[in-house]
Formats: sequence, C-alpha cells, structure tokens
Amino acid sequence: MTDTHLPDISRLASLLADPGRALMLLLMLDGRSYPASELAQHAGLSAQAASNHLAKLLQGGAVKVERHGRHRYYLLANAAIAQALEALSAAAHGHDLARPRAASRVAPELRLARTCYDHLAGRLGIAIADAMLENGLLLLDEDRQFAVTAAGRGWFAATLAVDAPAGGKRPLARACLDWSERRPHLAGALGAALCREFLRRNWVERRLDSRSLRVTPAGQAFLREQWGIRPETLIE
Repeated sequence: MTDTHLPDISRLASLLADPGRALMLLLMLDGRSYPASELAQHAGLSAQAASNHLAKLLQGGAVKVERHGRHRYYLLANAAIAQALEALSAAAHGHDLARPRAASRVAPELRLARTCYDHLAGRLGIAIADAMLENGLLLLDEDRQFAVTAAGRGWFAATLAVDAPAGGKRPLARACLDWSERRPHLAGALGAALCREFLRRNWVERRLDSRSLRVTPAGQAFLREQWGIRPETLIE
C-alpha cells in the first residue's frame, strides 16, 4: 500500500534521469542564470531538444525562468534543488562503473575552489569551514550539522558586516557534503552570505565558463591573515 504522506521523489528523479537534462542542471549549479542556447551547447543538444527538456524542468519545478526583455534565462528553482544535485554528485563521484577513474580527472581549479549554488565549495570551502570550527565560530551538532556560535555571529557581523538572519525557511548554517572531497563545507544562509561577500570584495572571482573560482591576491591576503590558509598549499 502506498503511503500518501511520504513525498513523491519519483517525479524529481525522472527529471534527473535524462543525461541532457542532468548536464543542464549541473551547469546551473553555480547559481547563475543561462539562456537556452548556452545550456543546449553545454549539454550537446539541439535547440529544439533543449527547449523540450527545459519545458519539462519548468513543469516539474526544478528550474525557474527570468525574463529580460525578449530574452529568457533559466536557473535552479531553489536551494533545495541545488542541495539535491550536490548530494547526488557526491554519491555518484568515483562510483561510475563505466568510468572508474573519473575521480582522478577532476580539473585542479574546480577541485580547489568553486561555487556550490550560492556558497563556497572545493578544498577552499572545506578549509574555511575547518578554520571556523577550530576558532569556535562553528560547531558540529549531534546530527553532524553545522551550528553557528555566538562568536560566529559576532565574527560575521564584525568582519563581513553580515547579521545572522532570524527565522526564515532556509537553515542558518548547514553542512553540505563536498562531492569532490567527501567532506562538508558551509552552506545555508550564512554560507551564501560568505560566498557573496567573497565575490563582492573581490577575494575570489569567477572563471569564464566554469563553476571554479580564482582566489585573488587580496583574497590570499585575507585568508592568510584571518586563518592562516594558503590556497596554494591546497593544490596537490
């Protein structure tokens, strides 16, 4: 007997089951919006095929569309969809039986620093989360999730001029399993605020046509002075 009180994950799973749709969704995992033509090119699809796939993703609630004049841009519907994609990426990474060496072919710059929807990921994101734990800004609760301490709230306010939001549907802090490193980085509202400030203050900058980030000289100085993090040592 079917339990009607359980969420129906089959609809979302069916949307992710097509390789073309999956590739488009993974491109949008950087939190930016894209025209259908760029998504089609990334997924190796014709314009018509991409349009059909995007219509299904819209209908299924996986993406949303923004209109700027006559142009339409697609992006992930919300943080929950991004979380599901990142979790699936972590589960799939290194377990592709057809490509058993896939884990060793991750681009070094992508593994070093990238965006995971709207927060910092890769070895840089993990190093920052570790430093926050070591300095008492975060702690791991009994469910292995991040919680922000009073010192952490003070640090965000004093250092980044970010006040921890009260309430809201999105968790204040969340441990997001990094798909390339298999360890958690900081997500949630404060993870998004951290990434936003790193970009705004030009401590990191986006690389062209990639989710990867480049740590700028100003960012290297901040990380070194704040936590003793040297990005160059995070590269194998």
